Amino acid sequence: MQGEAPVSASQDDRRAPVLAFEGVTKRFGAVVAARDVSFQVMAGEIVALVGENGAGKSTVVNLISGVLRPDEGRLRFGGDPVDFASPNDAVRRGVGVVHQHYTLTPTLSALNNIVLAMPELGLGPFSRKRLLARVARIADDLGFGLDLSARIDQLDVAHQQRVEIVKALLRDVRLLVLDEPTAVLGPADRRQFFDMLARLRQRGVAIVLITHKLDDVFSICERALVMRGGALVADRPTAQLDRGELVELMIGERNPALALELAGTAAPAAADSPGATLGWITGLTLLRSDGSLAVEGLSLSLHAGEILAVAGVDGNGQVELMRCLAGLDRPDAGEVELLGLSSRSKGRWSPRALRKAGLAHVPADRRRSGILEGRDLADNHLLCRMDDPGLVRGGFIRRRRLRDIVAGLIGEFSVKATGPGNRMGALSGGNQQKLVLARELTGGPRVLLVAYPSRGLDVRTTHFLHDRLRAARREGAAVVLVSGDLDEIWLLADRILVLAGGHGFGPVTKARTTPAQIGGWMAGHRDSETQAA
Repeated sequence: MQGEAPVSASQDDRRAPVLAFEGVTKRFGAVVAARDVSFQVMAGEIVALVGENGAGKSTVVNLISGVLRPDEGRLRFGGDPVDFASPNDAVRRGVGVVHQHYTLTPTLSALNNIVLAMPELGLGPFSRKRLLARVARIADDLGFGLDLSARIDQLDVAHQQRVEIVKALLRDVRLLVLDEPTAVLGPADRRQFFDMLARLRQRGVAIVLITHKLDDVFSICERALVMRGGALVADRPTAQLDRGELVELMIGERNPALALELAGTAAPAAADSPGATLGWITGLTLLRSDGSLAVEGLSLSLHAGEILAVAGVDGNGQVELMRCLAGLDRPDAGEVELLGLSSRSKGRWSPRALRKAGLAHVPADRRRSGILEGRDLADNHLLCRMDDPGLVRGGFIRRRRLRDIVAGLIGEFSVKATGPGNRMGALSGGNQQKLVLARELTGGPRVLLVAYPSRGLDVRTTHFLHDRLRAARREGAAVVLVSGDLDEIWLLADRILVLAGGHGFGPVTKARTTPAQIGGWMAGHRDSETQAA
């Protein structure tokens, strides 16, 4: 739903562009990543930078932050021409960037992470008291608290994000670039984040928000810069746009099915009556690697032809639960029975045994756990299929058969690749995710574990992946979907389980709850708990 028009900075402030691109072009060999791009961002203005994966957004961000330099055209900062020699040069001039994947050292405290980002402190002693006072002033100005003594791996993702923002604002930041900042935030943290952006805007900071979430664009941004094919195709006030127009500008065509999904009216859930029971979780308790409690006393069943969504803010046991269900870890207490296998069985509870029984797994971090970026697409398809006699016989890989299968999947899943010999690392994140899902769906799994399938992906790729998950449900798979995106959960789920603070809320059928209740559970509120269904 489109929010109210954001309050702008004063008219005097808005006369001063903080950042300007003037006919900027950037090439990588024969590929034009950004073509004749021109725009301005004013002081005290929040601007969305949107577009499909591969549209040129990352190139623009890298030009702003000094990672890249233009081949043609120029940048102006504060009205003066600039040629950032490096990211440090951009930082010194007042550019702050908070990346989607945080650059924090998990075993160090929040304060020590901030110190690492301040090379001007040098190697000698510095005034800890003065630094703490500066951090406290920034946090107070932005309306949030921050435990600087806590280790990063003990903080939830919202607090980790705050550390990153403080790191940026400790310098004299005039322009703040935020890459997918709400991708890992629950509803309550998202509202607090928007409040913080409003305070920064009132202080005159120019903000560029890179996002695939249309709610973010219409809730907090005054303008939308739309990239497509390396070109800036639109620079429009959000008050003069609706969702359908914005999507059409991003993808360059009308897409009625996508419009229905964005309106929340796509593909109704499966019938309320559950299919055959394919697994049980009984009294499940899981500990993190540091010994802290991740999940306690969880019990539920998994059914064929159903999507069970596991909701929650990142870091509330989702990763541990999926690792256990995939056979990578055993429970610390309780039992999991899945596809005829039990976690109490010493020899038979393993990823290989579960895969043979019909389980497939799309991991949360595809780059770390789902693909080999340096190998080609054919080798990546083979990662989980070495036991397939159609591909490996007598210890020898049937290369021609493998290439034919992967070539077929490239076409079926609309992957932008030259062929099975294409290196996986050369593909965009969306195309990598399509191929991981294609591999896991091959052979028709009985249980499909999928974690954060659409994180960081554009609206068209997200719609495609959602359709594939619905198809797996129709074909009788039990789909376990982990997501922190309440809109995605509401589109796909038949039942919803929320993990918060080690406890499970639900699962409950979607018909017996509301988005507000799910959002409250994600924040750890128990006041409206609903009976499991």
